[in-house]
Amino acid sequence: MVDKSSRYNLRLGTTLLAVLVVFLTILVPFLFWQQTWFGRVMDDKELKKSLEISAKPRKIQHALTQLSEKIAASGLSSTAVWFPAVKQLVDHPIPEVRMTVAWLMGQGDGRYNFQKYLLNLLKDTYPLVRRNAALSLVRFQDSRGRKEIRGMLLNHEISTPSDGRIKFRLDKEDPVRSGAMVARIETDGKEWITVRGIVPGYVKERMIQDGEVVSAGQPILLIAPTEEQVWEALRAMYFIGEKKDLEVIKRFLTPNSQLSRRVQEQAFLSINSIKSKIAY
Repeated sequence: MVDKSSRYNLRLGTTLLAVLVVFLTILVPFLFWQQTWFGRVMDDKELKKSLEISAKPRKIQHALTQLSEKIAASGLSSTAVWFPAVKQLVDHPIPEVRMTVAWLMGQGDGRYNFQKYLLNLLKDTYPLVRRNAALSLVRFQDSRGRKEIRGMLLNHEISTPSDGRIKFRLDKEDPVRSGAMVARIETDGKEWITVRGIVPGYVKERMIQDGEVVSAGQPILLIAPTEEQVWEALRAMYFIGEKKDLEVIKRFLTPNSQLSRRVQEQAFLSINSIKSKIAY
């Protein structure tokens, strides 16, 4: 027989366990949110530590985002003390960090030599780093990233890395995230090879049928750019576009179910800007 004291201890233990479970249910997501949310303000000590090349990539991106907010609020001069650390991150091994660095440097000016570092990032192996660098260079009235920006307005093909039988993961008009799986290939050895998207966009066209046998290097998907890419590229073309870019830009004057009216409006403004420069 269980006495009253034992029953009480059992109920107390059960209650405490339930409270602990509830506490952890709240605490764990909160801690995760704290670690991933870029809105949490870092003090100077944490900011300095987070800008070290050995810091976790998410911490570095958080610090860079906070620096951007400081620049917007207080100007470049008040944040210049952090710029040597930012410049060291140009060679960071994680492309997402280099991509954020390229974006931040677009808020600089000629005093801090960011243009030199952006030109190096324009040669990066990762396309999203190059795109951010090209857009940031426009802030310096530098058009050397124009080819990269023009590419942001074009569709691109995804090709197979291997021979085998294709199995698509996405259909027409499905969104494509950078690095996300778009298809798999079953090889003769019955192994599955993953095919991933390189840059964000949406599926404009499947170039072959699901289940077909493909060869290495064969195009399988045509990917159209996202609205954000198109809009940013058109804004840049307003300043650095040339006559040869007009035909590419004119395509965005036509209504598109995937693109809002602001894209058409920006295309119109960019075309007029280029034409005015030609006439001048």
